[in-house]
Amino acid sequence: MKQSSSYLTVQISEATKNGDASSLTYSLVWGGPPLSGDMLLRCGSMEELERIVQCLKKDLDDVLTQAKEALEKWRARAEQDKEKSMSPSDIWRQMEQAPTEEAMFACFNALSESKRLEVAEWVLTHVSMFKGRGPVFAEHYNIVSHTLDD
Repeated sequence: MKQSSSYLTVQISEATKNGDASSLTYSLVWGGPPLSGDMLLRCGSMEELERIVQCLKKDLDDVLTQAKEALEKWRARAEQDKEKSMSPSDIWRQMEQAPTEEAMFACFNALSESKRLEVAEWVLTHVSMFKGRGPVFAEHYNIVSHTLDD
């Protein structure tokens, strides 16, 4: 028998003995940790329950969107921190290992402007301009935008 993975359940109870549908109450109950069994709200009609469920769906979608945005910001900060900790020579080694020139350009252009300037200064003063990717860098480096252009 498959066990339900739903944390939210509805309990329907009669408010009176006459069985009239208008006398039913609908209770949303949380079935997951840490509030297992706690009633979240009680509704007096199916229409009210439908409205609340629609609001909850929207709220949950909004929460999911906020969580995704927060995760992206965290990843971006982590990437910036990683970038800050890498030396220009480390970044150049990564760029040299790129499978194509386009990939090398994308790697460089994805850096912050200040890091691109730092890496460019290092490459142009420490890397041979007669072999490897050094001449490619020098030929495509745009000194105004601090990017590698095709």
